[in-house]
Amino acid sequence: MKTLAVLPSRFGASRFPGKPLALIAGKPMIQWVFEAASRADGVDRVVVATDDDRIALAVRGFGGDAVMTDSALPSGTDRTAAALAALGEPFDCVLNIQGDEPAMHPETVAAVVELMRSQPDLPMGTAACPFASADELFNPNAVKVVTDDQRRALYFSRSPIPYLRHSSHFEADFRPWLKPEHLAAFQRHLGIYAYRPDTLKAFTKLPPHPLEQLEMLEQLRALAAGIPIGVAFTPHLSLGVDVPGDVAAAEALLRERGLAR
Repeated sequence: MKTLAVLPSRFGASRFPGKPLALIAGKPMIQWVFEAASRADGVDRVVVATDDDRIALAVRGFGGDAVMTDSALPSGTDRTAAALAALGEPFDCVLNIQGDEPAMHPETVAAVVELMRSQPDLPMGTAACPFASADELFNPNAVKVVTDDQRRALYFSRSPIPYLRHSSHFEADFRPWLKPEHLAAFQRHLGIYAYRPDTLKAFTKLPPHPLEQLEMLEQLRALAAGIPIGVAFTPHLSLGVDVPGDVAAAEALLRERGLAR
């Protein structure tokens, strides 16, 4: 299975302009993501899909490959599809690894590739990891996913799902009584997707779905259209960087892994 990893990377993020070039432990954020994807088993090629010459120049400066895409594209998925079309090469699987995930672990990337390799009928895949604490359940930037017995996604949400109805203590906050066995029922979604090329092309032609617009989660468009999404489980947390204040947590996680000082 020939696999392409695309890292969508846009300069003009409203909450963090120039985010892909922000230094994380001394290196541009996009370089951390590129290096992790490059080290993952099963990935044949890695490219950054960007709309900005400054990002492309930085990527080529550290030896990476960049593809220029239209700045008007509405999402990272559209940018991934545009990069695939621009390359003009045949691939069996296309990964979309968000360019603001500097702590994405190579083993997580490899697990998603293996999921797609082992289930050739699976049109889409992604990854999830455990929640470390109950506090994370209430962070809307920490997306939750619930799966069926075949580890296919049932729903994604920014709210804590599943809802713990059996608790008489549930009011606004169930942190005080939440036990480890309760926490194990929750899965944290990570910023990586895999597509069959035909699925990627079809997905980008679908209109945004009301659920997607309510939650601001693009993957709900696929579920609403009946596209199955397999979920690879990984022990490795990956923290998305949405605002400058998130940099410190990403650096701490990289230091914990021995990758940064």
